[in-house]
Amino acid sequence: MSSTAEPDAFGAYTEDALAYEIPEDDLDRLLPAFARGLLNAAGRMLATLAYRDAVSYGDRPFDRTAAGAAGAVLHQMPESCDDRDRDFRARAARAFYDLAEDLTAGRAPLPRCAAEDWALGQMLTLASRVCAASDDELRFLGVPVPEDYKQTSYRPPYWEEAWRLLIDGAKYSIPEALPAAAEDEGDDDLEDVPEPEGGWDGPDHWFSPYSITTPRDPQRGHPAWAQAHLDGGPLAPEGPLTVDRAAAIMRLGSLSTAWSAYEGQIEYEELAEVLTPLAAALLAAAATNVAEAGWHDLLQYGDRVVERPDEDDWGYDESFLLKLPPICDGQGAAWRLAMVRAVTDLADDLRAGRAPLPRCTAEELAFHLMLREAEEMLDYLDDEDYAEDYGLPTAEYFTARHRAFSLWREAFLQDEDVLFHYDQDLAHAAADPEHPASQQLGTGDLRPNAWFVTFGNLRPRDAARGYNPNVLHHLSTADPDVFFASTPALTGGPSEPPAIAPQLRDEFETLVGLAQRRFFDEACAINMARSIDRLLTLLLDTPGLDLKHVWPRHDRAEAVHAGQLLVDRDFCLTGRSHTWRLHADQNEPHAWTWSLKLLDDCAAYVLRHLAAPVPSYMARLEPARPTPDPQLAARITAALNELAHPDTARGTLRHQLTAHKLTCADLAAGAILPEPLIASWLDGSGPISPAQLVRCAPVLQMPEDVLLAGLGGGRDRYYWPLPQPEPDQLARGE
Repeated sequence: MSSTAEPDAFGAYTEDALAYEIPEDDLDRLLPAFARGLLNAAGRMLATLAYRDAVSYGDRPFDRTAAGAAGAVLHQMPESCDDRDRDFRARAARAFYDLAEDLTAGRAPLPRCAAEDWALGQMLTLASRVCAASDDELRFLGVPVPEDYKQTSYRPPYWEEAWRLLIDGAKYSIPEALPAAAEDEGDDDLEDVPEPEGGWDGPDHWFSPYSITTPRDPQRGHPAWAQAHLDGGPLAPEGPLTVDRAAAIMRLGSLSTAWSAYEGQIEYEELAEVLTPLAAALLAAAATNVAEAGWHDLLQYGDRVVERPDEDDWGYDESFLLKLPPICDGQGAAWRLAMVRAVTDLADDLRAGRAPLPRCTAEELAFHLMLREAEEMLDYLDDEDYAEDYGLPTAEYFTARHRAFSLWREAFLQDEDVLFHYDQDLAHAAADPEHPASQQLGTGDLRPNAWFVTFGNLRPRDAARGYNPNVLHHLSTADPDVFFASTPALTGGPSEPPAIAPQLRDEFETLVGLAQRRFFDEACAINMARSIDRLLTLLLDTPGLDLKHVWPRHDRAEAVHAGQLLVDRDFCLTGRSHTWRLHADQNEPHAWTWSLKLLDDCAAYVLRHLAAPVPSYMARLEPARPTPDPQLAARITAALNELAHPDTARGTLRHQLTAHKLTCADLAAGAILPEPLIASWLDGSGPISPAQLVRCAPVLQMPEDVLLAGLGGGRDRYYWPLPQPEPDQLARGE
């Protein structure tokens, strides 16, 4: 219970504490000096805000739904405290102050009652927010600031051990919870006191002293500045921080988190404990420099391959593209545009108070470039004019916690595998995801054509967030020989009508997708039957033709929502030369071929039916058959031939545009392609060039290989999921 370094740190514990699990380490282990200072500062600021609330709300019940209520310390209290009076609230505020005074005196902040137990929990939860204060503010608050960055390696405070100061079961040591002494001193059979409805730590017992600690002086009163406020004067806390500044630092009621990009668990609660506001300003300034160089190079090089000068050439220091690994030298303008935007996205995160979390490989490399630029800027910040140009203080203000480059790499980066591209011994492995070294290291695909794929544990950025308008203006007027040097000739003219109706291709892709589903359940079968009905209707395109009058009707299946289907109850459909039983779980090539053959055979069945004379005995029972166009068979053959050419890339593009809420104009701007060209791809009226298609990959945050595979019919179900059948079931009779 005592400490060698601080013999009286735990002196408030009594002999009763021996019955509980109390910390026996020294105070420096539970609360190192920096953490102790932050906790002390948090207690004093929370005390200030709590006294403010005590006077502001007085004896009125606290309404948690009122505007601004979430920013009150009262909102942090249990709801059972909402109807308490001003005196109760002032005493709760004093709990923060008393614990802070313990820390100032070198004592462990040992809770002496339930109110202090709650107060210490709030202090431990919110203490990391104090890191957002400036070094001068911390010094005034008595926090030992890590000064010499050359001698001190800054690490954020570690709070887990300090939570041991909250003793489980301490509430049962208050006088009201202890059984009365027995009349016979030898009688040890004492009955436990029944716990009240609100518990021994409820508001009725918040200030009942624990027997495991010595009670505080009941005559101590409130601090002078607080008592003056309680007596009607202005709130003027000790120290340099105003009430508004304390509220800004503690951010009570704030629901936003700087780490919101994470899908899963995060290691740090507060951004400021890792990246201070001053450090964020430095990184944002560095990002501005890196991005400006990137815009310059983008407009200069466009699609042209970068030719690298000698390494000692001054161009290396000024160029953005030359700071990228050599494997990027041949990337096109759209890729380079997205690469520069990776820098500006991180800068936007910093300016908005978000953690600069790289969400893809491109942003990881951008983050490295920003760190390198920031370190170089620090060397020049001794110059007051230079610092003023960037709105930054001079170098001496950047103490250890504002220069924690190693910590930032650790906190914000998933790994540093992208740097393998700079290592001559590893570059060949980094360029080949199938290389044994890449497989063993688990690097994933580090090729530049996959750099914009969002990491699985982070949320993707808004694909429709747009680009720098000034840059887009320059790109729109750029020399085509520079910006489209790697692509075939571009056309911005009107699109030709598609060879087949877009809805026919869309429906065919739906049928092919349903045929690839893993499970062929009833809903899938019904949706396939409906899709075949729609496809044959589009293919035959004969006014007055009702396909349901063509096939035998004696065993026709009927669904609850879809009505009568073309197939029988076994989901079979008779073609001209084959009876087709619907099924799924096919691989992509088989699904494609199967769908084409089914449509061809069933269309031939309908054509033969239309060409056959109607027997006289059926004339009154069967409606008059429409006369088909003599060219219909040739048109059906042409349409099926057109469908035989895989068009998965077009379907993937359409799906991705919908998924990302992008317009055709958005995609055209990011790919640096004419909007009519993109529109012709989407409506099927224009051929898709591979060299042009890959320009869309960075905007859609997907690998180039996936888009290129789509040109050959390869469907990546992550980027274009299989269709989801609408729920339905067969309408079976009783």
